[in-house]
Amino acid sequence: MKNFLGKLLGFLLLAGILFGLFVVVTIPFEMSKKADAETWPSRKGVITKSYASHHRGSAGKHGGGPYFTAEVCGIYQDNGEKFCVARIRYGGFRFGDGKADALATVARYPAGSEIDVYHSPEDPRETVLEAHSSWTEMLTLLGLGIVFLLLPLLLWLFRKQIEPERYQRPE
Repeated sequence: MKNFLGKLLGFLLLAGILFGLFVVVTIPFEMSKKADAETWPSRKGVITKSYASHHRGSAGKHGGGPYFTAEVCGIYQDNGEKFCVARIRYGGFRFGDGKADALATVARYPAGSEIDVYHSPEDPRETVLEAHSSWTEMLTLLGLGIVFLLLPLLLWLFRKQIEPERYQRPE
């Protein structure tokens, strides 16, 4: 039983390290894009269609299972040009299949709504609807990733307090 628990703990630590590494590598990119998006100019637009789209992931993407995204498209009021938003905001993370999040987004952005569409000055096709959103989610996830990376080190440093009988000298 003790051997099984040791293997389970080792597996959980490895999974935690991999999760922490993934988060610590990807979050700074998201944070940079989010900071950039907060400075982007906006254009007025009218939503012409807004719906939750059902997709099937490939073997590597979403574990091959189904997932949902919000599809929000419309036209710019100044010139009638069409747009479709690829992302609602930077730093929004989908957990599970994303159905509830996609439906909530569709409810916030119904067809006929007038909105501000923020676009990158370098690439006007790169757009978001929420350039200014809370940083809490990203900072929390970054902190959690750092904790998962440091947890094995902390366990190693405090191993004598965790299992004192294992590290006592024989008399």
